[in-house]
Amino acid sequence: MSTGALTKGVGFAHAKAFAQERWGEDGWKAILEKLRPTDREEIGAALPMGWYPLALYARLIQAIDEVQGAGDMALNVQLGRFEAERDLTTIYRIMFRLVNPATVVEKTTDYWRKFHDTGTWEMTRVGSHEIQGVLHGWGVIDHRLCRELVGYFSRLLELVGAEGVIVEHPECRAGGFARCFFRARWGKTTTNNVDAKK
Repeated sequence: MSTGALTKGVGFAHAKAFAQERWGEDGWKAILEKLRPTDREEIGAALPMGWYPLALYARLIQAIDEVQGAGDMALNVQLGRFEAERDLTTIYRIMFRLVNPATVVEKTTDYWRKFHDTGTWEMTRVGSHEIQGVLHGWGVIDHRLCRELVGYFSRLLELVGAEGVIVEHPECRAGGFARCFFRARWGKTTTNNVDAKK
């Protein structure tokens, strides 16, 4: 039985789809080969609605970065963007364009507990084009997990009409800080184009 922080299996499904779309089945297999046999077995059996160790997911995205990337976590940001694309369907994009992008980020964090059994968000709006967030107590401290969140929130804001999006993560527990602090800013919001540029 798994212990420690858990995450929903849909993250594993997204990571697999991301890898297969970019590098094919052989590329996905190369990533799995980087992992220990017990990890490969658990990932292979993962179901989108199941719960699995967050540490296992962190090892998977580390393998993606090391096998297919440059080891600089850039692929983890791209994976986060891919996940936002998958999570936010066209109908929700249209609906969310009716509100300030900051509200969309706030609503997303409301659903955090549906996908993670650890971590809570504290959000603060700064004007109409900036939102700041502190993630408390996420069960695994890992730079790559946070870089994935940077990509996720960047693409999420773009999909609901924000332009000139900049998401920063200047404080991370993996870097020795006491908290994980995120800042998202954007220049303006459009409402006439359902599919924002990737």
